[in-house]
Amino acid sequence: MMPMGTCPRCGTPHSAGLMVCGACGAPIAPTAPVAAGSPGSAEAPIPTVPPPPGPPPGATLSTPTSPPPPGAGTKKRSNTLVIGALVGVAALVGIGLALTRGDDSKTTGSTTLNSTQTTATTLPAATSSTYPEGTLDPSVLGQGEVLLEPVNAPMAEPFMPTVGSGQEAVPSVSLPSVPIPSTTAPLPAGQVALPQVAGREPGLYGGTRNAAACDPQAMITFLEQHPDKAAAWAGVQGIAAGDIRTYIEDLTPVVLTRDTRVTNHGFRNGQAFAHPSVLQAGHAVLVDRWGVPRAKCSCGNPLSPPVPLTTPPVYVGPRWPTFDPTVIIVIIATDPVDEGFILVDLTTGVLIVRPVGADPGTTDLATGDVRITLRWADTADIDLSVTDPTGETVGYGNRSVSSGGTLDVDANAPCDSATATPAENIIWADTAPDGRYVITVNLYNPCTAGDSHPFQLTALVGGVPVQLYLGTDDGGLTPVDGAGTVSSTTPTLIFAFDLGDVTIVPDSPDAPTTDPAATSWEDASITILDLLLLDCGVTATYTNMGEVEGGWNWIATTPSGDADFTILDPTGAWYVQANNELAGELAVSCGFYTP
Repeated sequence: MMPMGTCPRCGTPHSAGLMVCGACGAPIAPTAPVAAGSPGSAEAPIPTVPPPPGPPPGATLSTPTSPPPPGAGTKKRSNTLVIGALVGVAALVGIGLALTRGDDSKTTGSTTLNSTQTTATTLPAATSSTYPEGTLDPSVLGQGEVLLEPVNAPMAEPFMPTVGSGQEAVPSVSLPSVPIPSTTAPLPAGQVALPQVAGREPGLYGGTRNAAACDPQAMITFLEQHPDKAAAWAGVQGIAAGDIRTYIEDLTPVVLTRDTRVTNHGFRNGQAFAHPSVLQAGHAVLVDRWGVPRAKCSCGNPLSPPVPLTTPPVYVGPRWPTFDPTVIIVIIATDPVDEGFILVDLTTGVLIVRPVGADPGTTDLATGDVRITLRWADTADIDLSVTDPTGETVGYGNRSVSSGGTLDVDANAPCDSATATPAENIIWADTAPDGRYVITVNLYNPCTAGDSHPFQLTALVGGVPVQLYLGTDDGGLTPVDGAGTVSSTTPTLIFAFDLGDVTIVPDSPDAPTTDPAATSWEDASITILDLLLLDCGVTATYTNMGEVEGGWNWIATTPSGDADFTILDPTGAWYVQANNELAGELAVSCGFYTP
């Protein structure tokens, strides 16, 4: 008997090998029969993997569905920001079993997707694509088929016109490595398991410093103007249509850096229809707080995590030169992202930070061992500066210091080019020195934005937020969450944090108070004096004599006796004053005497 098939669009039976349905005219994708019991005839058993904490597919994304594990948030500092491998909770996933064509038998083991350097491939814009309109038609996929979606290739029956800004392109910079865990469970010949990668992993996604390749507001506007599509779009995400604006504004635009398996959704006959897809690296997508792709920017289609197939997948559609079914990834939810997504800058390859829910106009920030970020929400020119443990100050007047601190972003200067979503950012890209960091937030110019300017200050060490302390009017230090307000009556606020083994202890009501600025003088002055004497071969112990007008006084006990020194302006163009005969002799013999 001749084998029979069924039209995927209208359900009409047809003979095997028929290319076009005689009833509705739909194309019929040919599929090769698989012999019963042969390798690849059934999907390999799905490895047992504990479900990750976070939102289930389609759940309303407001809070995590499980509490953080014990000890979460109590990370220790590392010398550098560890992007590490993108393994996180990487595991082997049965939902992504790939059918490779050929006779080579493969079993899973310890594998690493190495750092890659891929030649950029920029396809024409959708309006002039070499792919004819409607070529990527997921409505005719057969059982077990997965659609390959190259960048810039138009979809049949999309939810909306493109909401991307600019043209998508395959990343051409070096990418972080992705280790894949090993498994002892062998898979049938021709099948490989796809790695799960946590959506919050540093360097998983890409972006640029000054532009996102997606416009969430354009997506919101379109859906609000098309209620039928809004209802279908919201249904995919498991939310009410009236919540679309809030939901999308909480998503973050990023760019895929690796070919990624998803469930895509087109719009047909007034409904969303799901289909399995692989999005080529370079696609612009919107991700939720867990880093899971939720929308495709080139067509507005809603996305959800992939689901298991009942047969081994067969990849259909236009293949790009670098396509390899063994290196597709699946992105899963673990812990939510709070301090921003760490992306690969697609123009330089360095790491940058994008706030959760950032719009295309938000400037991405550099990151490193230490990152201090100031954000506010009006057009005022507010300045951020930081005095490091050596007494050097980095800010708009001095953009870098010898300890490695640099001013990354200086916002809203001048006023006529100010933005309403500004940020200032100071980083130590490599290992920052231990000691006290004194942070100054100063209202430089209100720029017609009113008198009161709330802000949020954040300090991170190794990517982990640290406790900030506010200098109070009486000279004390009070623990704060970084929120504050500057105005004409209070134009400047001073904060501090300590890096290393020493931790700031807030002053008790009965204890002497400490001014962060004065403390910086103390630290800087002893550093200066100790280095001067050590360079001269003089060892000494020091007695702190306290603050004096314009500086700090120390007694240096040396083998020759007590030398009395005052270090004037220790955090600026310092000056050493010798206060007794021995101090004068040491200053002259060691070469730091200033007449």
